[in-house]
Order: sequence, then C-alpha cells, then structure tokens
Amino acid sequence: MRIIDNEITQYWIHFQAGNDEPNRVYPPVLIKCYHNDDFVLQLNFHPDGKTLPENHFDNRNNLVYLQYPMSMYFNIMDTLRNEKPIYFHWTRELNMGFLRTGKEPVGEGELETVL
Repeated sequence: MRIIDNEITQYWIHFQAGNDEPNRVYPPVLIKCYHNDDFVLQLNFHPDGKTLPENHFDNRNNLVYLQYPMSMYFNIMDTLRNEKPIYFHWTRELNMGFLRTGKEPVGEGELETVL
C-alpha cells in the first residue's frame, strides 16, 4: 500500500478572480502545502453544492491534490494558522488523504501572554 506521511511546515494561499467558470485554470481557492521547501500537497476548494472532482496523485511530481467544499476552508485555515505540528497523510489505494494535528494535552486552551 502506497502511503505518504509528511509534516506540513509552510503554506501558500491562492484566490483566483475573473474568468468565467469554463475558462478557470485553478479552483477558485487553493492552498499549497510544503514540507520544508518541498511542495507535497495542494488543497483545492470548490463551491458548495457542486460535485467535487476526485482526489488525485501526480506521479511525476509526487504531489497530492485533495478536493474540499468551500465550507471547509475556514476550518482548515484556522488549523494551519493556529496548530503545530500539522501532518498530512495520503493512502493511494484508497485515494484518500487528510490533515491532522499532533497529540495535544486535554484542556490546553489558548495561552495568554502576560506583559
């Protein structure tokens, strides 16, 4: 079973504007995820209510494309901004992947900064 498991250490966000739907080059919103400087994952966000394209693995570039409804964007961005570490897991035979955090203590909450 082909499995990819990487820590995500950086991300890059792309919002496309203009062009009609048939001419769109990318999904309206995407997040490129990196392990150090290696581009390993692209999260594509599509309008809610539309059928999502299948997840895809690009053999040539060793790159995974995961498809999400736009309603998941804010949850994923919140996780990328506020959690560490974050990991990406991909199982090729199931055509399924996910982001996850590392183990955290129960009740950790937000840390307050005292000045």
